[in-house]
Amino acid sequence: MTLREVASAAGVSTATVTRALQNSPLVEADTRARVLAAVQRLGYSPNPIARNLRTGGREGAVGLVTAGFTNVFQAGVAAGAERELRRAGLHLVIGSTDDDPAREPELARAMIDRRVSALLMMPDGDDRDFLAAEHTFGTPVVLVGRPANGLAADVVMTDDDEGVRQATGQLLELGHRRIAVLAGRLGSFRARQRIDGFRAALARTDVAEDPDLVVGDLTSPDEARAAVAKLMARPEPPTAVVALNLGITTGVLLDRIAHQRRTAFIGLDEHDLTAGLGVSAVVRDPQEIGRQAAALALDRINAPGSPARTVTVPCRFLRRGSGEIPVDAC
Repeated sequence: MTLREVASAAGVSTATVTRALQNSPLVEADTRARVLAAVQRLGYSPNPIARNLRTGGREGAVGLVTAGFTNVFQAGVAAGAERELRRAGLHLVIGSTDDDPAREPELARAMIDRRVSALLMMPDGDDRDFLAAEHTFGTPVVLVGRPANGLAADVVMTDDDEGVRQATGQLLELGHRRIAVLAGRLGSFRARQRIDGFRAALARTDVAEDPDLVVGDLTSPDEARAAVAKLMARPEPPTAVVALNLGITTGVLLDRIAHQRRTAFIGLDEHDLTAGLGVSAVVRDPQEIGRQAAALALDRINAPGSPARTVTVPCRFLRRGSGEIPVDAC
């Protein structure tokens, strides 16, 4: 249903329909009533995107580009952002790359074309060129979980390297020297950051890294489960395992349950199952991360010329039992 059809049904011009819908004092009461009756009868709904494109305004929404809808952590970030934006009278619009970093520019452009008030990006890739000012047309951008890489944008980070360093340090204190580390895509910032934390702990105690115990490019729980099974079949298997994302944590846990393994085990992030089964973990607060990202976006909307800021949300190392097993008990 179009504005022109409403105008024809009410016997007025399209300009009068627009004024009536905007409660303009230029429209007589009986004319407004006639227009609203036609709107209701025909089921007309104004298109906010088209209106914003005509007027140069922005939609009352903030976009979020995420890797997927099944990721518990990213779902928590979205929930925290949505709650903060709702308080400000804004909506959250979400797009998923389905774990394909190559789709990030496409989704970002779709959000910008929709005239969102700000854009929250949780990128997997290192490319930031598509978020430069000449491509965003004034849309504020907040990066979530990744550094700006030279982009003038607000950033929300977590100190994953410090959390992993603390977790590895505890294993070293318990006598472990053959510590396996299982990571996601080795080319990603997050995997590099977390492995750096592991290596920093080794360096503090002068323990040499065994490259064969660092396994990367694991993209599913099944791959992680197969990787840890292969490690445990070595002549000298690891006495401790550190999983560097939630999917890997799940895979290691499934192997651990199936084979009743007694190796020390620390994961990263958690859900009800891992917490309930006593898996020690480095955890982040996804809802707080989302809230901070939304707050940065709101500040940027209100003060577009202010300097870019970086907010770091600290990790916590939760000792639940699996990471506190000494080497002589394995």
